[in-house]
Amino acid sequence: MKWLILILVTQGNPFTIDHKTFDTEDDCVAWVSDINNVPELATEVISEVGFNNPVTGIYCITNQERKTYETIQKL
Repeated sequence: MKWLILILVTQGNPFTIDHKTFDTEDDCVAWVSDINNVPELATEVISEVGFNNPVTGIYCITNQERKTYETIQKL
């Protein structure tokens, strides 16, 4: 099972960083929690939603959880 980073923002839909996957939830959480990865996370957020959209949450989810969320969004 692959794990992805889900980023929630104040305005607009949450998004995942698809090109960065992890084999375990612990690996994902460790990467997200490492302060050395802040520049890469910031770059991802800015490229996706711009400068003026604060992040409200960063989570590690499975690809299946993402697909379930996307299905619910379409209803």
